[in-house]
Amino acid sequence: MDLVKLFFTGALVVVLAYPAAAQDQSAAFSASYAAEAKADYNGAISALRGAYTGTYEQNLRLGWLYFLAKNYTVSTSYYQKAVEQRPYAIEPKFGLIKPLNALNQVAQMQNTYAAILKVDPQNTQANYWMGVILLNQKAYDKAVRYFERVVNLYPFDYDANLSLAWCYLNLGRKTDARVLYSKALLVRPNDPTALAGLKRTQ
Repeated sequence: MDLVKLFFTGALVVVLAYPAAAQDQSAAFSASYAAEAKADYNGAISALRGAYTGTYEQNLRLGWLYFLAKNYTVSTSYYQKAVEQRPYAIEPKFGLIKPLNALNQVAQMQNTYAAILKVDPQNTQANYWMGVILLNQKAYDKAVRYFERVVNLYPFDYDANLSLAWCYLNLGRKTDARVLYSKALLVRPNDPTALAGLKRTQ
């Protein structure tokens, strides 16, 4: 009988502990948001660190807060933890991009965009920026397929049309480039970049 009483007493302690832990988390996040709203990023971090248990949500938020505090290396480490905890989630990968970009870690950014596209091949943002990275590397033949995907999804997008036109131009596909530069000029009439590109297709 004593064993039964002991078991139920232990179970009651466990059940009561969860609401208390949840309340601690809620209070920590609330205090963290309040500090962030005042641009007190160290305070926002401290509020969350006080109740830190290593959850996905905590790691994701700490990644963001350390990014705001311009501690990009630590931001990267927390975002990486969140990525490992939710490997199929896109959210932490886009978060990770921010400090990687600030640290100018282009290869890691490229790998992260590739990981996003593995989960969501049609993701517009990941396709566009993967294209931009390859365009900056002058890998026009590789960049084309990413910009083409964006243009197929958003045929009247200025940036995508302009970027794809530049790739086509550098690949010698002047007719295709001309069509896209003309479309970009419909979005932004008299745009100097599109006009200069169009002139080069003549």
